[in-house]
Amino acid sequence: MEFVERSRELDILRELYSGSATGRGRVALISGPGATGKTELLRTFADHVDAAGGLVLSAACSRAERLLPAAVMGQLFNSVPLPAETLRRVGAFIDLGVATLEEAPDIRAVRGMCAELLGIARERPLVLLVDDVEFADETTLQTLLYLQRRLTAAQILVVLTESPQPQPFNPEFRAELTRHACFCNIQLSPLSEAGVAELLGGWTDPDTAAALAPAYHRISGGNPLLLHGLGQDRRAAGAADGTEVIVGDQFRQAVLACLRRWDPAILEMAHGLALLGDLATPALLGRLLDNKPARVQWVLDALTTSGLLDAGRFRHPAARAAVLHDLAPDALSEMHARAAELLHAEGASASAIGGHLLAAGGLAEPWAITVLQESATHALAEDRVDDAVESLKLAHEMCDDAPRRAALTATLADCQWRVNPAAVSQHLQSQRDALRAGHLSERHAAALLRYQLWHGHREDAQETLRHLREARQQLDATTAAELEGCAEWLRLHFPVAFAEPADLPAAGPDAPASPSRVPGSLGSATPSLTAVLTGGVTDEVIARAEQVLGSYLLVDVGLEAALCALQTLVYADRMDRAVHWCDVLGAEAGARGATTWHAILSDVRSHIALRQGDLPLSERFAREALDAMSPHNWGVAIGSPLSNLLLAKIGMDKLDEAEALLKHVIPDAMRDTWFWPLYLRARGHLHLAGGRAHAALADFETCGQLATQWGMDLPTLLPWRGDLAQVYLRSGRADTARGLVTEQLSRPGAENARTRGLSLRLLGSALDVKQRVNTLRQAANLLQEAGDRYQLFLALAALSSAHYGRGEFNTSRVVARSAMQLAKDIQAQALCRRLLPGGDAAGGDEVDAPPEHEEISRLSDAEQRVATLAALGHTNREIGKKLYITVSTVEQHLTRVYRKLNVRRRTELSLGLPMDATGAGLLAVAPSGAERSWPQWESAAVQAS
Repeated sequence: MEFVERSRELDILRELYSGSATGRGRVALISGPGATGKTELLRTFADHVDAAGGLVLSAACSRAERLLPAAVMGQLFNSVPLPAETLRRVGAFIDLGVATLEEAPDIRAVRGMCAELLGIARERPLVLLVDDVEFADETTLQTLLYLQRRLTAAQILVVLTESPQPQPFNPEFRAELTRHACFCNIQLSPLSEAGVAELLGGWTDPDTAAALAPAYHRISGGNPLLLHGLGQDRRAAGAADGTEVIVGDQFRQAVLACLRRWDPAILEMAHGLALLGDLATPALLGRLLDNKPARVQWVLDALTTSGLLDAGRFRHPAARAAVLHDLAPDALSEMHARAAELLHAEGASASAIGGHLLAAGGLAEPWAITVLQESATHALAEDRVDDAVESLKLAHEMCDDAPRRAALTATLADCQWRVNPAAVSQHLQSQRDALRAGHLSERHAAALLRYQLWHGHREDAQETLRHLREARQQLDATTAAELEGCAEWLRLHFPVAFAEPADLPAAGPDAPASPSRVPGSLGSATPSLTAVLTGGVTDEVIARAEQVLGSYLLVDVGLEAALCALQTLVYADRMDRAVHWCDVLGAEAGARGATTWHAILSDVRSHIALRQGDLPLSERFAREALDAMSPHNWGVAIGSPLSNLLLAKIGMDKLDEAEALLKHVIPDAMRDTWFWPLYLRARGHLHLAGGRAHAALADFETCGQLATQWGMDLPTLLPWRGDLAQVYLRSGRADTARGLVTEQLSRPGAENARTRGLSLRLLGSALDVKQRVNTLRQAANLLQEAGDRYQLFLALAALSSAHYGRGEFNTSRVVARSAMQLAKDIQAQALCRRLLPGGDAAGGDEVDAPPEHEEISRLSDAEQRVATLAALGHTNREIGKKLYITVSTVEQHLTRVYRKLNVRRRTELSLGLPMDATGAGLLAVAPSGAERSWPQWESAAVQAS
């Protein structure tokens, strides 16, 4: 170990040696905490004496040899080669000095060994080095005292080291030693921060050493042994040039080595201190270890002096962990049990006591279960779900009361649901039995209903639902409101289980408030969702949904309420607000470690991205949702992220990857949930993309049958008629497709911009090629308004084909370029090449590298509008009417446009005028008078048929 910051002490020893060499013998006692460099100081001094021509006899005392008579004296005489005759005489003295602790050493042996030492010192200066003298045997101690009294004219220096002990073995020896004039005491302390920097300088460059010194000093307290352990960890980690402190196994071993150098009572005290942690006080430690507070305080002071503690606490968690790990498991468990009893008697918090109860495996005390319950509540409030689960498990094991066990199980299931829904399945049978026995509250019964539905236990869920209906008259308003909201939201996703008409519990006749006004209720969100799905989007509906999301924390508002409010925003096409609240709730879920919430919100975010037409983002969030939880954890709800991921991959033409997703095992119980038609619809589109029209037709027809059967035939939720129309269009049955789309447009909620837009896109594709343009343009406008870039891309591709079919090739090319830019943004280039007319003529490699025109940035808004209309073939007079400007103004705008774009005639505008990524310039053009709007077409179609 490096010799640092001990120069003053070494100088004192050198001076003492110089004096003893002139016949003035001295005794020096080096005192200091364990592992502070006393032994290293002796070695360095021994080298100095050897170099000066003196003789060094050295010995190291040990607790194990304290009862061996003259053991240390034997070490001294045998530490260097001495004449055989001298060793023979010393051996005889040692044999003569055999004694026990109850008997005084034989004075003849003491006198004889001193005589030998004095005789050696007559020839040359003699230095005796005895390390850890507190463990020396009685014969040695008496010999040293006998020698001290005869040092006046001897060339002898005796250097002893000691570490403080709570109960000194030989207090009389120290008292006698220190009273003589020839005695000198040297105190050693841990290294200062500057000393630590000097020590680190031997491991790394000076700048790094200076930067690391504060952290190393803070962790080690300047204790050289601990610093040496940190250095070994640093070298083992290969961090020779790093600025990070590595705390590893060597440091932990050094902590234990430091403690074991002292009395076992100090190690025991360290065990208690590590176990109690921040709650440790001298009084509490004394009761835990059956020691007096004064003795405890002495030990704490000694450990602080050694650098192990700071303000009565371990300086680093690794040190505390090493000391705890040193205890045998049974001893550790017993100490935790004792600590729990003491802390309960002291009135400590449930959280403080609960940890000890867990470590002890419980206690047969009436208060232990209550403490564990309270500890779980505190842990849950701090989002330490694993700790809460362990506390509740132990409380459940210790509890013999059936109603209380049922409540404990319900609370445990609620905790596990946050992070591991699959773990809840193990409690379903016991909770069902508790419900039948009347041991489960209605609030817990509502949670049980959720778990049963999630894991596909439909019949048990219906039984739970009947129980809730029967108990509705006894419910208070708050519970009734929560159950009402829960049932309303679950009915949407589990229609088979909620098939009976009177399945909602309601508040009793004396309920003071309506459910929709109770905080945390779902009653305020569910009607908003119903209104949106049936076409009643109002500012009030949106405000109510946002109020639910903004008024409560994640755990307060509940799973169903938040999802219901989010879906209200999604189906109302308020995507920006839905994204905002998803991000807010997602951040909270992440901060609180709510894995289930994180997965579900990722799924919602994927659905939002899908409705926005952002296929890569939808794919990312759907994959994130599936990675966050295993399929078993997803239960029947796995159909939602799977369907989102399927649709995203289909849109990006990743058909092989989509096919692989069909290998997921789908729970049979999912067929009775809304997740089944969602999955069937996505699978149907995969069949359609793969050319399997009959399989697609079967899936889409099943979707329609289920939606109709469950009373959920709403195109905003499931536009199954439009899906069927696509199959019939592929099969050349345009009339059937038109009929389906026309019926879809008549359903409740079809006025929604996105729903109407994608319906009109399909309707336009079912028309005669010469009649398509206006309907497809309306579809594109609506989809642009809704913000669905994928559906807008499909509409623009169809519009480009319509213009191409009418021989309007320049206009077709302008529209195709907008479609291609959209396809690039959403990674649908492969699909783009198949849909656009003319193959490479439609754009070719422009999908990957659309042209850029610096000149366009110089066009004013008015010039861009005029140029766009002119590019689409409108006359100057038509442009003037549409933009409410004079023909002269149109001509002036066009003149400037020709100059800025470097074109000479109108026909070149379609090639030189870039379109923005959303096709806004094109879609701003109103239909010409020769083209009828969709309502007019519908009437004409009816007459024609």
